[in-house]
Parts: sequence; structure tokens; C-alpha cells
Amino acid sequence: MAVQTLFPTAIPSGTTRQVVRLTAGKVLRSEELSLGEREAAAGILRANPELGNPHIVRCDWCHETRMLFRDENDAPFTRTIATTQGWLCQSCDVRAASQEVSF
Repeated sequence: MAVQTLFPTAIPSGTTRQVVRLTAGKVLRSEELSLGEREAAAGILRANPELGNPHIVRCDWCHETRMLFRDENDAPFTRTIATTQGWLCQSCDVRAASQEVSF
């Protein structure tokens, strides 16, 4: 599954984003975090402030869920251009709910 970045920057390959994305998912299930994992992801975000914190994006209609950074689109979600705040579920044509995951 390819994730499209809206604003390409000098951030290292998608691996960095994937590490943060996976760790953010585990933050919500704290029993799965290994020692130092949260600090490592927070360090990546501090070193790359342009990334921002990842968001859990969920469509209340079809229940699709993705972990996205604020500059990413991943089907079925596309970033809303008009407000630049939030995502639209293309499958349902419904504004998706999102929650920022902080470290």
C-alpha cells in the first residue's frame, strides 16, 4: 500500500515515517511498547519537526482506519484541500474523524 506525500521534504525514506507510525499505534496499546520505543519515536519527531505527530484517521461510515501524517493521503482518505484540516473518505464521500497521537 503506497502512501502519497503531499509536500515532499528532505526527510529520510518512508522507513522513518513507518517506524513512527507503528510506534504511534502501540502508544494506544501501551502494553505492547518495548523499553525505549516511545523515546526513539519521539526522537525521530524532534529531529524532523516538519513531520508533525501522526493522526489516526477513521471513517465513521465504512470504519476504514489509517495512521497518517498531516501531509499524507492513503486510499480511501485524501486530505481536504479547502480547509487543510482533516481527511475525506473517498469511498463514502464523508469527512473522516482524526485524532493526533502525541508522544
